[in-house]
Amino acid sequence: MVSRKRTDTAINTLRMIPTKWAIVLVALLIGYVLLQPRLNQWLGWNLPSVASLVGDEKPTTKKEPKPTKEVVSKEKASEKVTGNVTENTSDKKTSDKKSEIAQASTTKTANRTNDPVPKDSAPKDSRPKDAAEDKIHGILKDLGRNRFESPEGLVYGPGSEEGHRLKHIERHLEDQPSRPGPHGVFDGDMKAFLVAIDRAFAMANKGAKGSSKKEDDGAVVYEATFEKPIGFLGGTDGKRRKNPALKKMRVVVRGKSVITAFPVQ
Repeated sequence: MVSRKRTDTAINTLRMIPTKWAIVLVALLIGYVLLQPRLNQWLGWNLPSVASLVGDEKPTTKKEPKPTKEVVSKEKASEKVTGNVTENTSDKKTSDKKSEIAQASTTKTANRTNDPVPKDSAPKDSRPKDAAEDKIHGILKDLGRNRFESPEGLVYGPGSEEGHRLKHIERHLEDQPSRPGPHGVFDGDMKAFLVAIDRAFAMANKGAKGSSKKEDDGAVVYEATFEKPIGFLGGTDGKRRKNPALKKMRVVVRGKSVITAFPVQ
C-alpha cells in the first residue's frame, strides 16, 4: 500500500516536470538501475539500490553461524599450541640470557687474568728504600745490579746485616742511646752525609791536615778532620758524656766498595 502511494507520488511529480526533463530523469534512473550492481562489483563500491532509495527494500542482517564443536576444538588446540610456543620461547630467552651472563663472566675473568700486574703486586725493588731514590738523587750514579757510585768513585752495593751498605750507613743519621759503647751520629740528611763521606775520602787521599789512611785486614781506613762539627757522639758513651760534638769522619773501603762510614772522636 505504501509502495503504491509512493509510485503515484512519483508519477504526479514527473507530470509536473517538463516532458524533456522528465525523459532525461527517466533515462538516468534506468541507467543507474542497470549500472549499480556492476559498479559495486567492479569498483568495490556500495551504491544503494533504487528500491532502498525509495524505501521499499527492507534491511537484512546476516546472522553469522555459530561455531561448531569441531571449530571450537580446533581453536582451543591452537591456543594451547600457541601458549606452549610462547612458554618455550620465554624459556629459550631466559636460557640465552643466562648463557650471555655466564659468557660475559668468563670473558671478564679472562681479561682480568690478562691484565697487567698491579703496581702493588709487582716484585719489589731490592734497593734500599729512599736511599736509592730520593736521598741519593743527584749524588750517586746507578751502575746497575743495585750498585751506586759517588762522584769520588766510591761504590755502595749489597752487603751488611741491613742488606745494603746505604742502609747500613743510614743508621748513623740517628742516635741510639741504648746501644752499648760509642755511636757516631752525622748531623744532617742522607744527601749531606754522602757528600761528607766523599770529601773525607778525598782529603785523606791527598794527605790533608788532620787526615790519615791505613790498611786494616784487606780494607783501607780513611779519616779526615773537618773545620766544623759534622755530628755528635751517641750511644751509651755519648749519653754518659752528654753527646759531645765530633769533627772527624771515618770511611772504611775495600777496593772501591764502602764498608761503613761514620763520625768519630
